[in-house]
Amino acid sequence: MPKIYISPQQKIGYLFLTLTILIIIGITLGFFSLLYGVEIIITPKIQEIDTNFITQIEENSNNERTSINPKTLKGEFIEVIEEEKFNFSPQGSVSTESYAEGTITLFNNTWNAITLVSSTRFASPQDLIFRATERIRIPAKGEVDVLVRADKMGAEYDIEPCLFTIPNLRDTNLKENISAQSQKPMTGGIKKTGIIMQTDINQAQKEVQDKLYTQGLEKIKQEIDPQVDFKISLKSNILEEEIDAQAGDEKGEFTISTKMKIQAVSFNEKELLDLAIESLTEKIPISKQLASYEPDSLSYRLTEYNLVEEKTAKIETQLRGYMVLTLKNEILNKELFSGMTEEKILEYFNQFSEIQEVKIKFWPSWLLKSVPEKNNKIKIKIKYENL
Repeated sequence: MPKIYISPQQKIGYLFLTLTILIIIGITLGFFSLLYGVEIIITPKIQEIDTNFITQIEENSNNERTSINPKTLKGEFIEVIEEEKFNFSPQGSVSTESYAEGTITLFNNTWNAITLVSSTRFASPQDLIFRATERIRIPAKGEVDVLVRADKMGAEYDIEPCLFTIPNLRDTNLKENISAQSQKPMTGGIKKTGIIMQTDINQAQKEVQDKLYTQGLEKIKQEIDPQVDFKISLKSNILEEEIDAQAGDEKGEFTISTKMKIQAVSFNEKELLDLAIESLTEKIPISKQLASYEPDSLSYRLTEYNLVEEKTAKIETQLRGYMVLTLKNEILNKELFSGMTEEKILEYFNQFSEIQEVKIKFWPSWLLKSVPEKNNKIKIKIKYENL
């Protein structure tokens, strides 16, 4: 068999080609090894969290006390007392029949004074009878006003001004020279009396308290030195209250006399918000973090107020925020996913309420169908944007 002769130049060429192929294979394997694995991208669901804590307000807070109780703010204190009496009318009423009354003017056109007995009758155009309540004396060529009352009870006697006749007069001369006329309506045939209900009393009490509270607040605002970011928290107490009626009384009006004490403290709301955010953060587990908070949800109310021994107050404060999980969360431990398929991973995350969406990327997708066993081939990312 003849020998094939390979020149030194050809040997070098073959060696160079072999080395090149090996280098390309090495680079390819290295690149493949570098990217080989799975990436799990988590979009967390925000979860609501609330904080409720007590803040201490002091007029002369010092560094020593603040270091003991970090939730202490400096504030300004004031107390006012408002007292006033208010009249109210009930909403409901009851109607009862009674005797209509009014005034009739009598005119005497004769040169002699005329005297008529009490209970003299006067007839309206509708033949409704009214009687004088007292004895009548009409001066010569004069006139006199007479109080009259209806002969019977009822709304029909509430009539408009009109001319009256005097049935008792028999003398033709007197009938022609004495006339009677009313200038105003007759009233009282139906009388309405107010009925005081418990709702009337309750509504009146609320109105009184609101008025006193508003008056006190205006005085407080005038006395407290206004500063940027400072807010006023108030607490009111009824010291005295008198009501001259009870539910069921028939009265057209009732009176409420109230004495109210209003206590106020002014403090920096921004500093209180900072304390509330800090309190929210303290309540969040180490495996989660604060995503956001609602500034408008900040609320507070004055619960304790002390001006006797020292000027201090306590304010109950609330704030709402939202938290999301972090990579430190135990449900994202890489070892949990070793050997899992995409279906198993999705099934696993479906059981957790703090997970909104999961995306899984295998590479190479045509070859890799389950999670590698090595942790360094598993990447977990949390997508926080758009939360």
